[in-house]
Amino acid sequence: MSVFDKFLAGFSFRGSTPDYAVGDTIEVMVTGREGDAVGGGTAVARVGDSTLRIEDAPTDAVNTRVVVDVESWDGSGHRGVGTYRETVGESAF
Repeated sequence: MSVFDKFLAGFSFRGSTPDYAVGDTIEVMVTGREGDAVGGGTAVARVGDSTLRIEDAPTDAVNTRVVVDVESWDGSGHRGVGTYRETVGESAF
């Protein structure tokens, strides 16, 4: 193994379309809401080019970090549905 190979060992690029499995518990930032434009609708987390709809999230969940259980995931469409578990933080902005 060359010095260059050793230097690059374990190096990889992070993709813009993460892949999740049903049953995964993940922490995401809620970036907005889909649906009713009057403050209702379903909370949404966008991770790269992927979208995760978050069922049962509080109405004030936008711009907070939440823990979500992945309920369904479409790897080809990079879309899924998760269930809200808890809020763990807020945005730094």
